[in-house]
Amino acid sequence: MTTRDGFPDALRGFALIGIVLVNAPFFSVNTVLGLGGADVSNGWNSVPVFFITSLALGKFYLLFSFLFGYSAAYILKSDKANVRRFLARAVVLIFFGVLHAVFLWHGDILFMYGILAILLLALYYRREKAIRLTVKVVYIVNAALLSLLSLLLFAGEMLGEDLGETATSSSLDSSLAVGSFLDNAGARSDLWLTGLPGSFALQAPFAFAAILVGVLAAKKRLLADGANALTMKRLAVWGFAIGLPLQLIAAWFSLVNQQSVNYSVGAELGWFTVTFASAPVLSAGYVGVLWLLMQRHKRGFGLLAAAGRHSLSVYIGQSVILAFVFSAWGLGLFGMLNLTLVTLIALGAWLVLAGLARLNSRYFSSGPLEWVLKKATEPFRARA
Repeated sequence: MTTRDGFPDALRGFALIGIVLVNAPFFSVNTVLGLGGADVSNGWNSVPVFFITSLALGKFYLLFSFLFGYSAAYILKSDKANVRRFLARAVVLIFFGVLHAVFLWHGDILFMYGILAILLLALYYRREKAIRLTVKVVYIVNAALLSLLSLLLFAGEMLGEDLGETATSSSLDSSLAVGSFLDNAGARSDLWLTGLPGSFALQAPFAFAAILVGVLAAKKRLLADGANALTMKRLAVWGFAIGLPLQLIAAWFSLVNQQSVNYSVGAELGWFTVTFASAPVLSAGYVGVLWLLMQRHKRGFGLLAAAGRHSLSVYIGQSVILAFVFSAWGLGLFGMLNLTLVTLIALGAWLVLAGLARLNSRYFSSGPLEWVLKKATEPFRARA
């Protein structure tokens, strides 16, 4: 019997904290702009905007993607007989993703993971050199395209071009304020389908690169018995010496731009590109720091590990709580709270779910949605 690695679970639980912090403003402030929809002339909004942008935006979904690839390697291993089960998991994730996007959260990531999991099969059994090359190409091309687009927008603004109106709200905003659960589902479906191409264009390439890095890490067991203190110290140092300053600078100038009477769409996309392009460096720093801390204080990571073992249930559970708190069919608080309070509610949602996950671990080996995923894919498991 193999022992489950504790660190990936703790890291996954940690990633869920950042994910709920980034997602919460889309539930509570503006369904299109999220953080960008807050009135940053107010300190109760500008402070969380700065810290969530610099410390969380773009960083934690990469960690989650990295861990998705890490887990995928444990399922696929080196045996192609496991492909059927992995494909079945991808289909179930797509199904979960559609339900999640329609009824709870239009920024769902599960649908994308299901699609990327299928794409992963084209590379998984290739040589590591081919996988590393793909990571570099995907990352560089996507970063270059975002940079080019921001430069073109900025140049157009400098030349006095009318860039046209950009959507700053949706019918879901008004629906959350007064509509029923089914009213919300209809408006959310429209917003999800409309935003799906843009979401894939922005997130999917970076997420796929992170998934591939996770696969490479799993093959060397870099988060388990292959981990070593020197590597983790290097990740921590590089992440916080380079990644953190870049994130702080980008977040600061983005905030200044949002507060300016001469707001620039091109500049905003430019700082957004810096945030996303340099996010992997800080994400790597988080991995190193968390690993080093866990070597000294393993008992203090129980909640993180429990949340990580129940990641699917916690991820969707966070959406259930936020949807209830901010929708008219629940507590009806959409658009009524500043971002500081929204952030505290998001953290509270994670804490409640992590506590329930820890309690559940005493009696069951997996969370409820993890159990459903396991049972749905069990018929496709490779037979010995």
